[in-house]
This record gives sequence, C-alpha cells and structure tokens, in this order.
Amino acid sequence: MFGIGVVCYLFLGGMGGGLCIVLGILALMVPDLLVSGCFSSAYRGFFARGYAAAALILLLGSLCLLADSGNYDALKHLFVPRRLTYLTAGAYLLTALIVISVAYSICWRGGSIRALRTLYRCRAILSILLGIAVTLYTGLYLSDLPAVAVWHTPLLPLLFFLSSLSCGLACAPVVAYMAGEWGAFSASLVSLVKVDAAVIALEIAIVALFVAAPFWGSSDSSASLARQVSTWALIGGAVAPAFWVAFVAIGLACPLALELRPGRNRAFGRYAIIAAAVVVGAFVMRYVIVEVGVHPEALIGGA
Repeated sequence: MFGIGVVCYLFLGGMGGGLCIVLGILALMVPDLLVSGCFSSAYRGFFARGYAAAALILLLGSLCLLADSGNYDALKHLFVPRRLTYLTAGAYLLTALIVISVAYSICWRGGSIRALRTLYRCRAILSILLGIAVTLYTGLYLSDLPAVAVWHTPLLPLLFFLSSLSCGLACAPVVAYMAGEWGAFSASLVSLVKVDAAVIALEIAIVALFVAAPFWGSSDSSASLARQVSTWALIGGAVAPAFWVAFVAIGLACPLALELRPGRNRAFGRYAIIAAAVVVGAFVMRYVIVEVGVHPEALIGGA
C-alpha cells in the first residue's frame, strides 16, 4: 500500500509545494516600482527557473505515485470520483499547482509577467495558497487514517508542512545559483536562512512532541498501545539510525547550526550544504514515518 514510490511522492510533493510558497512570498516582496515597470533579467531568470523547478519536482512526485500504484485505470476514478476524498482533492490541487507553475515560468521567462499590481499580487497569492494546500493535504490524509495510530495525530500535517516549507526556503538560493543570478540575489536570499532557522526550530519542537505524546498519560486503549509500539520502532527500532542520524542530526541539527553561525558569508557552498542537509532530512523523515506506520512490530523485532 505504501511503497518507496509513495514516500518519494510525499517528499517531492512537499518540496515542490514549499518552493511555490517561497517563490510566491518573494514575488510579493518585489518593489512596487518594478511590478508596474520592467523586470530586470535577474528577476525573470530567478522566478522562471524557480517555477520550472517546482513544476518538474511536482510532476516527478506524481509519476512516482503513479508508478508505485500501478493501477492506471484508477485515474479516471481519482479525477471523476463518486465522492470527494483527500486523494481526489490532492489530485486536483497537485494538478493545479503544476499548471500554474508551468504558466508562471513561461510568463517570467518571456517577460510578460508585467501586469497591474493587483493581478500580479493575486498570482503570487495563488502560488502561496496552492503551495500550502499541497504541503498540508498529504499529512491530513495520513492523519485521517485511524487504523494507523501513529499517524492519527494533528502533529503530522504540521510536521509535513514545516518540513516542506524548510525545503522551499533552503532550495531558493540553489535556484538563484542555477539561474546564474547568485550575485544579484545573494544579499537578499541570505536572509532566508534566518527564516529557515526559525522553521527548523519549530520542526524540532513538533518532532519532540510527536515522539513524546504517545507516552503521556496511562491509557491502555489499543490505539494508545499501538501508537507507543510505532514510536518505539521509530526511536529504537530498525529505522532508529535513519531517524536519529539522517533526519535529526543531518536534516535538522546540521542546517540549524550552519544557519545560526555568525557572520555574513555569502559563498554559495554554505547554502548548498544547508539545502542538501534539509532535503535529505525531509526525505528520511517521511520514509521512517511511513515505515513505522506500516509494520512497526517487524521494525522492533529487527532492532
């Protein structure tokens, strides 16, 4: 039911959605004088490459999900369902975000993004709202499955959202570098690491709550016991090394330490390391959470 393709989909969908959120926010921060005037090639190159990257990431995520399911005939039921479900809403949201990402990339690349300020802001806000919806719905879908106790918590959508937003913030400098505009935007994008540091700090707090919450109280219900078994599998079972090393140490502690390091170093290498660490942590976090939800007893037995 939940193979590696689903994990890749959760990861890539979140990263693509997070990047669209960040691009939308950065677009809103463009000076009003430029909105009603002529954007420089630096702006056009950065946003065109950014939205193209987001569209590609989201499309790859969708293909991973499709390949994992193998049931291509079910697509018609996904888009024309008898009733609205999380999966159906997610398919609509993901498709819409891919379409507007491609459209925005074409507009920025062609220089036709110039428009009335209100229309320009509506475009940016749509990118933000759809990005938030895409980053949230997978967590909401998993948390709405009471049969998997460890997922059945409101902390899961929040954790997925913060992880996705962190990916978007960490990848924005990479987009600027790949677009050849690092020199033009390095001073502005360096400030993103401060925002990402705050997001990672919140993510650490949510992870701590996610791990500790199953052991609060003395409930002997089957759901509570199942949640504790899954959590033990996460922190002390077969996936524990991936959780503590790849996610907590590399994905959270390493980028946070680099982002909080004093100094005004604008060398791209530092931000490339931050982005790589955040991306690795985001993927591993989704992998271990899916694993402990699917077969926690086997993971404890393999510890």
